[in-house]
Formats: sequence, structure tokens, C-alpha cells
Amino acid sequence: MSLALDAQTDIVTTQRMISDIELKKQQENFGIAVSTDANNLLSISVTNLGQNPVGIESFWIINKTLTAEPATRYDINYTDSFVTGGATTQILTSQSLYMIPDIYDIKVVSSLGTIEIAELDVGVGGSSSNSLRSVLVTAPPDVVLGQNVTIGMVVTNIGQLPITDVTPLQPAVNPLGVVIETSGPNLSSVDLIPGESFLFLWDYVLDGTADTVVNFSNYATGIDQNANLVQSNIATDTSILREDANGDIAETELIILTQDLLAKPELFIIMPAPFGESGQQGVWGVNVVNPVDKDLEVSKIVFTATSTRYTGGDEIFTDNNGNACGAAHVDASVGGTWSCPMPNQLMWKNLNDPLTVPGFSTVSFLAYVEPGFIGSSGDFLETVPVDITVYTTLGQFGKSGYATSYNEGSTTLPNVFLTDEPGSIASANILSSLNGIPSGSIVKLNATLTDFDTTVTRVIQGIDSRLIVNIPKGWTNPSIINAPGFTMDPIATFADGSSQIVGVLNSDITGPADTQTIELQVTAPDVTSTQLYVMYILADGISNSGNGDVAVGPLAEVVLQVVPP
Repeated sequence: MSLALDAQTDIVTTQRMISDIELKKQQENFGIAVSTDANNLLSISVTNLGQNPVGIESFWIINKTLTAEPATRYDINYTDSFVTGGATTQILTSQSLYMIPDIYDIKVVSSLGTIEIAELDVGVGGSSSNSLRSVLVTAPPDVVLGQNVTIGMVVTNIGQLPITDVTPLQPAVNPLGVVIETSGPNLSSVDLIPGESFLFLWDYVLDGTADTVVNFSNYATGIDQNANLVQSNIATDTSILREDANGDIAETELIILTQDLLAKPELFIIMPAPFGESGQQGVWGVNVVNPVDKDLEVSKIVFTATSTRYTGGDEIFTDNNGNACGAAHVDASVGGTWSCPMPNQLMWKNLNDPLTVPGFSTVSFLAYVEPGFIGSSGDFLETVPVDITVYTTLGQFGKSGYATSYNEGSTTLPNVFLTDEPGSIASANILSSLNGIPSGSIVKLNATLTDFDTTVTRVIQGIDSRLIVNIPKGWTNPSIINAPGFTMDPIATFADGSSQIVGVLNSDITGPADTQTIELQVTAPDVTSTQLYVMYILADGISNSGNGDVAVGPLAEVVLQVVPP
């Protein structure tokens, strides 16, 4: 019996050990970066993406070109083998391995048996391209003599770890004599997290002999986790020089594509949430962005709100017996007229004198709007879908996916936006876009949260509510200048280079007099051509109403235009 119990104990102990190892293996998560320096010295870094320490036992080098060569196993020195949670360790600090130019698979094996594989392309002179891939495209493929050709190169981080300072070279052109003028790239360098891509752009004016084939080639470099320079593959494409149909040289007209904006108007909204105190007015609006180098004209903008109650009869926007729902300009210099032509429609219109939006810029259309009414007094609409349509000389375009909430006469009217002066909600100080920001300059911004409802018993609750500013990728060094109404969280910086500022409200906002502002500053990106960015200002929290607590969720999609020196 004693022997049987001992055997059973051994079995249970073994099962526990196996289960413990399997659990640790499931929790183990690490990435690798492999590269060579200028002397072809191999570097392998391991980043522990989990919480538990990782022990690296060995790695294999497999020649993918010379398949007859044996796979070679190398043990890791004990002093280099352990990687703590969240850390990055170079596992070859005490070993020197020089690679012969070829293509290899590097397999790294942990002590628990987890395997991570990375391809390493070792070129002459130590160039490696295991983490960066490039694709080059020229548009148009047939270029009329004297016209522009746009060269786009998409660079992708195909590795497991971030690569910093990804920088393209200037595209090589053959024959070189056809180039008259060049500009670009749109950004000098970027940081790429795993799986992320960026589109670098150049503009070339070409001339020469018709039917000449022009070859373009380029590649990008970056810095990996081993602090080694890594290089992408060399990407190529061609264009052919043509005469126009009449044998004349055509005038240059080029549509430039950027990373985020295509050749059509883009719409970015400003709206309150909830929206519901009759007799008061909240700010509604849209930033119309022109992403092409040709002016466009805007003649009409329509917001459409859709009731989610099956009984109908709700009028979120209403003509309210002919008084145009109280809609009025925030900035009268925009011109045109705001109105509510039909229930649940808010419209800006100026058919006889459309407003011009210059190329690569934005214009804000903002209005004070009074809420309408709902069919059954006292009901609360938790969500009201909102769509927007704009009519321009480039055509009609729309955007959906937005929502507010509604409670007639019994809730707050929270809004967020930028202001010229901290704490001010005067019409002249309300902003939803900024044009002409100098490249690389330090920009001071006032992100503001207010409640346009003047009933002191209905408030945006302190402690439970917060103001959030999402700063776009490429904008650096964010800092807080002053935020007396908030307790500020540490500024968060994300892997893609964007950042977030969050301030928790210290006390209730009972109305416009309690407006609170976060004064911040941030450094604009360095650009060589005009770029447009979107900064999101949001609020999250609780306000009280006649129907109990209500979620707060106003939104402002602020457009920032950065111009080159």
C-alpha cells in the first residue's frame, strides 16, 4: 500500500509539473529582432511581451538559399539567457557570429520550448531586410511631357518589434536627365510598430523624349531594437514619357494622396451629448476638409438625426413653429443660413454664393442649435444616430456612425471644443480647426468642456467625469500648462506615436459659468508639404437629469493644418 501511495503521489506530482509548464508556456510571449551590422556581425534581441520571465536556451541558423547546408544550433550563455517582463535583452553580447551574405531563418527557442522565427537577408556590406518591406508605385504610369509624376513608397514593418527612425532615401531615377524639378518626401522619417505601414510621397516634373522609359528605385532604412541599421528591399517601378493627344505640353494638374485623406472632401464633426434642454443652445458643426490642391465650393450641409423609438413623433431638430430651431452662426463670417427645414434635419445652405475651401485646408461650419421635442414627455433616448451630408463642387458626400442622446427639457447640454482664451465660451473664441501651423513649432491649445444648460440642478458631475484629448501621431512633447479644474492623469504615449491627455473633473459643472479648460502645448510635426491632422477632444462621465444619471459623450474632431517652412 505504501508503494502504491508513493507511486500515486509521484504521478500527481508529475501531472502538476507538466500542467505548470504548459500554463507557463501558454503565458510566455516574446518577440525577436535579428540584424547584422556593417561587418555582418549578428545581433539577436528578445523582447518579453508578457509578465513572466523568459529563459532563452538556444537558437538555430538555417540557410534558406543553400538548402543542403546543415541547420546549426547554438547555445545561449547563461548570463544572456533571461529576459524579465517588458524588457529587451541582446542575447549575443558574449558571443560573436559573423554571417556570410545570404538569406537565413533564425529560430530562437525558449527553455519552455516556445519558438520564434525571423528571416534575415544578409547583403554585401551588412545590409539586412528582415523587418522592413517596401513597395514603390508611380502615378500616372504614362506621364505627359512637362507634367508631374507622383512617386509613392509604402514601407511596412513586417517584424515582431518596433522599428524607429524609418527614413526613405531620395528615389533614384534613370535616366537622370529627364528630371526638371523634385519635391518631397511628405515626412522625413517615422516610427513603425509591427504590422504598421507608412506612405512616403515625392513629386517629380519630367521632360524629355516621348516614349522614354523612366525607371525609379528606392529603399528605406530604420533602427531596430539592437540599435542596428536595417534596410528594406529595393523597390522599383517605371513611367513612360508621352506627348498629349494634341502633341502639346499639358498644364500640370496633380491630385496628391496623403496617408489619411483621399481626393474627396472629408468631414469631421462637433456635437453635444446629451442634447436636450429646451430653451438652451448647444454647438453643432462640421469641419469640411479639402485634401486636394484645387479649391472646392460648399453649397449645402445637412445633419440628419434618427429617432430610435418605434412609435415615432420625435423631433430632435425641429422648426419649432417657424423659428428655425434657434439655429444661429457661431461665426457669422462663414455666411449662408442655418435652419431646420424639416423635423430632424439641421441645414446650412448658401446656393447663390457657395463658400470656398482652399486646397489642402479646412473650413469650420458651426451653429448654436436649440433641441426640439420628443413624442412622449419624460422619455429618454439613450442613443440618436446622426448622419451628415455635404454638397460640393467635387460632388455629394456623406458620413455616418455618430450618435448623441436626447431628453427634452431634463438634462445637461455638454460640449467640447478649442477656445482662444481659457474658460471662455464666447462665440469669437470657439474653435474647431486651426490652419497655418508652422512646421515643427510649439503649439498652445485650450481644450474646453462646458455645459450650455443653465439649470443649476442639472450638472456634469465632478470626480465621475473627465476631459480627454487624443493627440495625433507625429505630434511630440505634449505637456500641461495649466488645468485648475482637473486632476491630471500621467500623459500616455502609445506605440504608434500618438498620445492622450486625460483630466478628471474636480467639481461639478453647473452651467456656462463653470466652464473648465486644459491648457496644453505640443510640438507640431516637421513637414515638407502641407499636412492635415485630426485631434479628438472628448468627454466621458455622468450628468444628472430628470430621469436619473445620464452618460456624457460630447465630441469635437479638431482639424490641424501644418504648413512647411
